[in-house]
Amino acid sequence: MGDDARVVRTDAPPASELLRLARSDRAAARARLREMSDVQQAEACRELRAEARAGLLDLLEHPERVVPLLPEAELVHTIRGSGMSEAAWLLELATPEQRHACFDLDCWQSSRLELERASEWIDALIEAGRPTLVRALEEIDLEVLLLTLSAQTDVVIVGKEDIPPDGYFTADGVVYWRVDEDRSPHQVHEIAHAAFAEAPSFYWRLTYGMLFEPPAETEEYALRWRTRRLNDLGFPERDDAMRVYRPLQPAKVEDFGTVEVGGDGLQASFGVPRQLGGSRLAEALEQMDPAVAADRVGQVLSVANWIAIADDLRLSEPGSIPRALRKAVAGIDRGLAELSSMRGQPSGEVLARTRVMDLFRVGATLEPELRSREVVPD
Repeated sequence: MGDDARVVRTDAPPASELLRLARSDRAAARARLREMSDVQQAEACRELRAEARAGLLDLLEHPERVVPLLPEAELVHTIRGSGMSEAAWLLELATPEQRHACFDLDCWQSSRLELERASEWIDALIEAGRPTLVRALEEIDLEVLLLTLSAQTDVVIVGKEDIPPDGYFTADGVVYWRVDEDRSPHQVHEIAHAAFAEAPSFYWRLTYGMLFEPPAETEEYALRWRTRRLNDLGFPERDDAMRVYRPLQPAKVEDFGTVEVGGDGLQASFGVPRQLGGSRLAEALEQMDPAVAADRVGQVLSVANWIAIADDLRLSEPGSIPRALRKAVAGIDRGLAELSSMRGQPSGEVLARTRVMDLFRVGATLEPELRSREVVPD
């Protein structure tokens, strides 16, 4: 039954309440969920800790409509938080962009592809079934697959008149594969046979790459495609990200002049995100015109993304961006305090007249420990 054929609650119950109800009365919890729209169900999932989300998704009558609504990073957090045992069925329901994100966010540490993690995701795709596997093989970067398979298998061409070498198998009668003795052959077998049977053009691209593509060039292209997609998600290249720690003296900060700051009538109309609560930044946002405040919140989140890349945080871990955000707020607070004192302006006016990135750079200049990867302000 679609959303247009049922009564949808406008006041969705908290997700934690639904999970508690499910422990004692699963049918009642599912009935409550049916009263919610697909969007509300997706939002309820995001309310929960990553490790609890799969339990809620499992209660849904139509998870295939809800899983694609989760932001790419949130699906990765859900799978990693719940354990890779939950990956197969969630990947089956995922969008191509979500499946890409699993490799982009979880399988790289800085500029290095972690082959074991990539292999884990490929195994999950195999478990999801051949249709999902074949779709995913054609979606994800061929270079990632080449690098992952090259670490565990050799490929040779054998003429029709020649005797195949011992220990090799073939899907097509020409190209032969051999899996390293210390690795399970299941992954390579399934990829080769599934691709040859159901995606032959991809299969020949894969075998050509295995035979002739130089590993260094393959890795360079894999990093390039991944970087472009991260740019689309708001993450800079690492060389650019390091600019967030470039020293900036308070006197050198550009002042953009007079910007209207809201009065009492406007203060109540902008809701400060709870993650910023208790900070000088939050106080400054409350003093500002809502439109300007919303723009500055976007800049704060951008600074956190830059810090996450500069600090080599694993983007698939649910705590990485909150950790970067805490550091961003600490640096911005320090910058606001310094410039408010120096200019004789309230924090809201300083925030309205200054780039948020510059405020953090000032804070990190005055508090050098903020440039350390290990420091996570409370």
